[in-house]
Amino acid sequence: MNQPASNPSGAADDYEEIHQAFEKIKQKYRADFGEKDVRYIKKIRSNSRIFEVIGRSLIHVLPGPFALIGVPFLFLHRNLEAIEIGHNVLHGQYDSFDEIPQFHAKNFRWKAPVDETSWRQEHNAVHHVHTNVYEKDPDLNHGFLRVNDQVPHTKLHYFQVPIYLFLFYPFMLYNFNAQNLGVVDKFRKKYFPEGNKGYAVVDEALRVSKAEGMKRHKRAVRRIWAKEYFVFPLLALLTGFGVIKVFLANLLADVMNSYWIALTIQATHFTEPLQPEDAIKNKGKWYVSQLDSSVNFKGNRWQSILWGHLNYQVEHHLFPDFPSHRYPDMAKDVKAVCKQYNLPYKCNNSWFSAIRKFVGAMWTYSFKNTPASDRTAFLDKTASLNNAASLSKTASVNKEPANV
Repeated sequence: MNQPASNPSGAADDYEEIHQAFEKIKQKYRADFGEKDVRYIKKIRSNSRIFEVIGRSLIHVLPGPFALIGVPFLFLHRNLEAIEIGHNVLHGQYDSFDEIPQFHAKNFRWKAPVDETSWRQEHNAVHHVHTNVYEKDPDLNHGFLRVNDQVPHTKLHYFQVPIYLFLFYPFMLYNFNAQNLGVVDKFRKKYFPEGNKGYAVVDEALRVSKAEGMKRHKRAVRRIWAKEYFVFPLLALLTGFGVIKVFLANLLADVMNSYWIALTIQATHFTEPLQPEDAIKNKGKWYVSQLDSSVNFKGNRWQSILWGHLNYQVEHHLFPDFPSHRYPDMAKDVKAVCKQYNLPYKCNNSWFSAIRKFVGAMWTYSFKNTPASDRTAFLDKTASLNNAASLSKTASVNKEPANV
């Protein structure tokens, strides 16, 4: 199937101008890097620790169901550590700040059940480079998910909505290793009629042995399980408080965190149009492909922190190694470039709207041979152009549509 990608005119000069326009934004904000960024990430870590102390103390000492009062605080701790700190630090957003080596990607140990090395290889070096490229981008699928009509349909896809919403997303963080280490590739190869056709698989150069993969997975998961489901329940037992109460409260915070992150990530990746594989060969085309492949949703500054600033998914994909707290300001410049070059800037009105539309996509593509009219209706409504009122016309069709 041919899927057109956005392009102001198709001319090489236009792409070069777009490239330079986004490079100017990078230069503007990189020149302002400094103490402000260091203070920010340190403050987020400090707040995370405060939330942890409050949450665990309340869960520990309050009787019975009253212990639930502490769960939101523990969730805030787990959430900040997983995305606003962990995800962004592993992108190298603070690597240029020598005074905080603990927040350098290669030194960082994630407080999440995810192997850092495999994540950087799969997420940073593959997904963020080949975004929405058919059989290249692993985040188009996250397992066996079908959200475009080129992925071969199987009987399992009829049930993908309940499977993901009630089985996968509550434990999403624990599922990342299966994708990053190639476990899901083996499952699809064994059980799907056409194997891995339509799915991105782990590059052979990055694939590790089964033993090494299990070692990495167990190491990442055990550090979370040991703390959440052994140390603190044991502490409750030794001090005369409820073991089961602490165990279940920690589990609830764990599930809430996975759900929150799963729905944030999935709702901000625009699944169509699929992008040309050669977009990476031209930096201007690559920037346009990121605009095509990402969608924001609106929220205030405090909410953005809890979403890891991934509600600014457009800016994150354009500038993944810039400190995330700068995305709200950078968005103003990105919108101006999009307006100038007649490019799409997609933004949903709320997180709930973004979730509803993504779940709608899951439902649409759970069926075989989705009518073109249904796909078109979904695409038209998936995201609004945030700057549509100021655009004189919509982005024109690429003269060389992507043949994916």
